[in-house]
Amino acid sequence: MKKRGSEITASSLRLTIDGGRDHIALAARPLQRLFSTAVVGCVMLSFATPQWSVVGGLGGRACAQENEPEVASEVESPSSPPSYSKPHLASDQIAGFYRSLAERKKAGTDENGQDVPSDAPEKAGDAVPGEHQDQSGGTPEDPSSELEATPAEIQQWIDQLGSVEFAAREQATAKLRGAGKRALSLLEEASREHPDLEVRTRATDVSKGITGGETAGRIDAFLAGEDVELDGWEVFQSIMGDGVRIRELYVDFLMRHGEVAASLDVTSKAREAAFQKTIVDVQRGMFVEQRSPTEADLIALMLLANDHDMPITRVEENAIFTVLRREATAKLISDSQLSGAFRAMLGGWISRKDVVNRQEMLWFALSWDLTETLPLALTTLEKATDPVTLGMAMQAIARFGDQSNVPEVAKFLNDYRPASEQQYAGGTLVQAFVSDAAAAAIILLNDRSLDEFALNAAAEHPKYGFIVQEIGFPTEDPKPRKDAIEKLKKELLSR
Repeated sequence: MKKRGSEITASSLRLTIDGGRDHIALAARPLQRLFSTAVVGCVMLSFATPQWSVVGGLGGRACAQENEPEVASEVESPSSPPSYSKPHLASDQIAGFYRSLAERKKAGTDENGQDVPSDAPEKAGDAVPGEHQDQSGGTPEDPSSELEATPAEIQQWIDQLGSVEFAAREQATAKLRGAGKRALSLLEEASREHPDLEVRTRATDVSKGITGGETAGRIDAFLAGEDVELDGWEVFQSIMGDGVRIRELYVDFLMRHGEVAASLDVTSKAREAAFQKTIVDVQRGMFVEQRSPTEADLIALMLLANDHDMPITRVEENAIFTVLRREATAKLISDSQLSGAFRAMLGGWISRKDVVNRQEMLWFALSWDLTETLPLALTTLEKATDPVTLGMAMQAIARFGDQSNVPEVAKFLNDYRPASEQQYAGGTLVQAFVSDAAAAAIILLNDRSLDEFALNAAAEHPKYGFIVQEIGFPTEDPKPRKDAIEKLKKELLSR
């Protein structure tokens, strides 16, 4: 049964942007949601009924409490494809895309090969949430709609924010809001330097209201499919594609990870700094604030990890694994509109040449049924020495390889190191060696059955190729293993 989301009107929904520094108020518009409960920015909304209520705080970087959303088993597609749909990059194209960005920046050209003026602003950073741009990336609003005012008048209204009279304060607030962008620089200066605490506080609120209103319109237009320049969107869209759910995910990503968005089209060094900060932020949410990672958190990490020129340490790799074990992974994989792009990024990540924890990477990749596992498995045969890791590489090769991979595997037919713990089978103590895993892989690559060569037929597995622990031979009698391998060599390798 399909789960249908409830339609809400976000007429006064407030979201936290960039760690609580800026706020936006989304303009009224219907939003279709796929989950009965969703967390956006630092606000938790309940969509179980037509009414919605804010149950989380707006301040700080993250909510102090979280309810896990119920995952829809089947995501409902739009009645007709949106006009702005666009496919995602394949897993083997993402790292090259990042390198082409670096080359273009070095050459001073844009994505179309056109020269970029030396004084042109960097795209990463010109559209950070809260900056003063309109839906097209230019002037936020028609200057004629702003209240004409001189700097002296604006400063007078700012000072009036500290008046003891309520009416005077409200009048000054209204005039400053009417002045809009013209008042921003003086308001921001007052919020930092004015000697009156009341003025500093009110100047901050008025400034946020002005910038928030502008950002709200841009976000609203963006979600409606219009071309809006937002920080990192060009790169995000190039990698993940475009569509209704992609844009919804991007907005959540932008709200939570502004620094990552700003780093996407800059340099690997900038992405490395953003990656390290994101790791810290996500882990703080998990272990200090007891908050599960969101889809946006996982997408932020995967986007950065696909830059193969950005180094990843063992600690950072393990942190990614920790996030991948949480519910966000299942949500993304089960979402029909996001799954393809997410799986492509997973494939791009596991194809990195600097993978440290190969055993866990292979296990995750097999679990996700990623064909990109094969190159990693083949290089593992060359680089790894741990018998258990080698056995898992054999599983991946049996699952995703073909007969052309047999020679690489056959080199291990004489490797008699244990690849599993000893266990009892039918009252006999058995154990699997690396040679047994190699034999199983070769048999399956040749489309033969394990039991034809005296291996346990029940060890075959549709997802993992075979289960290493189930293919062992008796520890006290080497003859069955020797006979099986000799038969394999004669029938499958001597041709």
